[in-house]
Amino acid sequence: MSTVQFVLFFSDKQVREQLFAHVDGTRGLLLVTGVRHGPAMRSPEAREPFATLEFLHGRVLTQVLVADEGTADGMWRDPLGDLGDRLYPESRDDAYAVTSGYLLLEDGRPRTVVRKHGLPANDLWFLEDALSQLTSRVAPPDPARKPGTKRPERAPRSPRRPASTGAPVDSDASGPPPDEGGWRQRAGSAGSRRVRPERTSASESSKPWDDASGHDPREAHATDSEATPPRGTRAPPPREPARKDAWAVLGLARDMTLDEARKAFRALIAGYHPDKVSHLAPEFQELAERRTREILAAWEEVEVELKSDR
Repeated sequence: MSTVQFVLFFSDKQVREQLFAHVDGTRGLLLVTGVRHGPAMRSPEAREPFATLEFLHGRVLTQVLVADEGTADGMWRDPLGDLGDRLYPESRDDAYAVTSGYLLLEDGRPRTVVRKHGLPANDLWFLEDALSQLTSRVAPPDPARKPGTKRPERAPRSPRRPASTGAPVDSDASGPPPDEGGWRQRAGSAGSRRVRPERTSASESSKPWDDASGHDPREAHATDSEATPPRGTRAPPPREPARKDAWAVLGLARDMTLDEARKAFRALIAGYHPDKVSHLAPEFQELAERRTREILAAWEEVEVELKSDR
């Protein structure tokens, strides 16, 4: 089976053009999504859910994975955002969904966006479900295995009976409670001997993680070190109490048009490009990177405001 997976990297200066070329030139079903990538991670196409999709549905599905290495150079590019704006020029919500989920296209036309659920196994189920609605060559996944499906509740256990020791047990509610060691006093005997309460049988005891539905709550906290969370759910950095005005950071006038502001923003941020500061000392390169992040954050705020006024 020929490989139909392509990995594009944010650090590639032509990543936007390459992404658009794949979208325009791929016939049939195409999956486009962003992934996180680092030196210690496996190549994106070898990770899940992409490896299983390639193995099971590689004959009908092409994949384009846009890898964000988190480098300063990659910060300058937003290929998925550009693609979202191109596909959905009239809908900011739909355009944003392209950057935060799995985009499925057919013959270059967007068909649906599958939300990322965090765990690869969960994402795989919803991706196969969406693919099965687009082509009969992909079988629908088992509904019983749908993530979040509640399992049948277990029958309630019978209450535990008190120990049968032949001696009366003090049941006075006002009596002293068991101490931390689990001991209790036996009434009616000299010296008030202390006995440990009986243990339940193995069949009666329950695992500490069982709940009424039979789920293991620890599953909800399972993580995958290489899973790519939805970009839109990443926690933003804490805001400073005295936040700088975004317009002042960019040096823009509030009566500017969107095109004028975008042109001024690009001219400003170009001065901090890594190629422009590569000859400087490391501390100045770090300062340029911090300034770049500040400018990008300010532009994101200003751009939203300008688009809302149109």
